[in-house]
Amino acid sequence: MKTLTNSVMNDIHKRMIFRLVWERKIMSRTGIRTALGLSKSTISEIVRDLLEDGLVSEDGWEGKTGGRKRELLRVNPHGPKVMSILLRDFGAIEGALINLEGKVVKRITTMLTAQNDVRAAVTTLLTVIRGLWPPRERVLGIGLGVPGIVDHRQGVIVYSAHFHWQNVPLKDYLMRELNEDVTIAVDNRTISATLGEKWFGSGEGTCNLICLNCGEAVGAGIIMNGEIYRGGKDGAGEVGHITLEPSRRPCFCGKRGCLESLVALPALLDELGEDYSGEACASTLLQSRFKEERVRSLLERAFSLLGELVVILVHLFVPEKILFTGELVRVSPALLLEKVREKLEEKALRPLWETVELSCSPFSREEEVLWGAALVLENLFRVPNFHSLV
Repeated sequence: MKTLTNSVMNDIHKRMIFRLVWERKIMSRTGIRTALGLSKSTISEIVRDLLEDGLVSEDGWEGKTGGRKRELLRVNPHGPKVMSILLRDFGAIEGALINLEGKVVKRITTMLTAQNDVRAAVTTLLTVIRGLWPPRERVLGIGLGVPGIVDHRQGVIVYSAHFHWQNVPLKDYLMRELNEDVTIAVDNRTISATLGEKWFGSGEGTCNLICLNCGEAVGAGIIMNGEIYRGGKDGAGEVGHITLEPSRRPCFCGKRGCLESLVALPALLDELGEDYSGEACASTLLQSRFKEERVRSLLERAFSLLGELVVILVHLFVPEKILFTGELVRVSPALLLEKVREKLEEKALRPLWETVELSCSPFSREEEVLWGAALVLENLFRVPNFHSLV
């Protein structure tokens, strides 16, 4: 059990106060004391540290009387930056430098030329990171969202079906080459999406949330009691490899009949006899042909299968909210929600699902780069519960 020393408690209080200012947008020291029940001296000490670190800034007075001490606090948009890197299933890389308010300061996009070559991938990622690195500015951390099963503590890609990577110590490779004192958080891309919704999107304030990321692949991020649920070997949420109906269609994992092989964008374009050239192009093509009977029928079937998956997830977890994100969702959010609700009506126990909120992410594709930033913020400012201290 971790000893609750003054240093540990100071770190927990720092996380709590930063998170409170983040969530409330603007906050006084008195408001912090009322909300958290901490002593005035503790709050003064922690706020002083946050100001010195550039994480928060003073922004106006508490109350309307002029001349009072500048006491209102906000997250500092001019403070240290966060770097986000997203690696998509077919090799697209999106990188961004982001301020603490979630505004993109700089963006770089590129492609992996050889997906199976780990060393070449590391070289490309390092080029992106160095291209984003701000001169004479502090970087709080680098968040890297990647496809596959990831040991997030060690930063190791245990298995990636699309890249055919196994036990790749990506974090160590990057740390060794960067030679910088910076936090690097490597995690599954769907977990990145889920934390992105928790920090920047419509998942904020939701204690029990499932985020279904549907694009080149299909995965689920699960938040239970405010914490990411990872399961054994960090493998929870690999729902794209569940078989929901008999099919001989091959999946990238090497098996047949996986949900992903039936509803992911590459599979849908293959059904239409079209070449796949990325998520954005696939989504645009499906939207442009949405009124064609064949295309609409294909989408209805895909969304109904996602509905079958939602029925299972509702019965397992009974979340407050199920949030759909990804490029497939953007083709027709209304049709997706309609088909999912139909399956819930048909197959789920009403007392379990009738209070579950179903919604689609408000993020545009360009805003998805915030996912990696959320990995860093969660790593640095997650408030641990009792069990995580044991």
